[in-house]
Amino acid sequence: MLIILFQTSFVDRRVNSSTLLIIEDDHYGEQPHIYVKIYPDYLLIADTGCNTPRSNKPSLTSLRQYLETYPLPSNNNQILNPDGQKKYIILCSHCHYDHILGIPQFLPANPVIIASDFEKSFLLENFPTHSLCKFKDVQTPKYTISHWARHLEFFMLSGVPFRIQFLHIPGHTPDSLGWYDIDEHHLYVGDTFYERKRSTRIPELPDGGGQVPGLPATQAAIIFPEEGGDWIQFMSSLDLLLSFVLHKNSELRRQHGLSHEATPRVKVGCSHLTYNADAEHMIIEVRALFERIIAGKVPVTNSGESRGVIHDFWLESETSKYSVMAPRHLAEEARRHFHPVS
Repeated sequence: MLIILFQTSFVDRRVNSSTLLIIEDDHYGEQPHIYVKIYPDYLLIADTGCNTPRSNKPSLTSLRQYLETYPLPSNNNQILNPDGQKKYIILCSHCHYDHILGIPQFLPANPVIIASDFEKSFLLENFPTHSLCKFKDVQTPKYTISHWARHLEFFMLSGVPFRIQFLHIPGHTPDSLGWYDIDEHHLYVGDTFYERKRSTRIPELPDGGGQVPGLPATQAAIIFPEEGGDWIQFMSSLDLLLSFVLHKNSELRRQHGLSHEATPRVKVGCSHLTYNADAEHMIIEVRALFERIIAGKVPVTNSGESRGVIHDFWLESETSKYSVMAPRHLAEEARRHFHPVS
């Protein structure tokens, strides 16, 4: 059989033995992370990207076609889902445009679509605004949620356990949904946090992934939208994630011994830039940064106005692993909550 390789707007990497990372080289500069976990009869796809290539040169720009027709380097140059033989499960980390615009291409295959059941109204009402599609002047996808994920639920379908557990982690948006791969010890957190630069460069992609144009320039900041962002919920979600990861790492030490060097540890995959970092270390670092920002110990680096709302940008130094951009009022609300003035 003759296989003709087309140029594509996707890059793939292997995350672990059962999961691949696909990164879209998209028009918006988001370079979203799409995670694909492989099962005997299913592909679980966490987010679907922008469905909008950066370049007009690639001839293969559909994620579904990429999975069904293109030999993936990280899959031993084999097609992942030839002719769509496996069924699709789409897990939405949250509803922003750069994570959902690829959903319509899968709808003819009748996929199971999963979203958080925390504040369902955020997804069921005013969706063009909450998804940010309205502000990108792009048509808002229309799809129906098949499964509303409950907090700490172990996902099963037709009585078959998929060995993943859902976590409600509101903060970036109310519908932010994390999930934990029990067998791979890998936690996925969507846009809850990520590093501002890739720890390992991906030469197939232009530098600066995640540097979305805005006021001010984001430098791949951990971003909070005006629509649904909440720092008080965010800090609670970080506490929950840290408690969860500490427990899982403790379990791994009991199973494998006490040496950190020899014992597997929970890894974390984010929806931008970071896909295989130490979860415990990263959560602690991000939480400490936000605690400093909320306490007023990190000065605002830059400010700007977007859609009539003042946004502040925090970057401690050029060597910092993280930066943050959010509406100013979120930091003020969090400061009043965590540091009330008597």
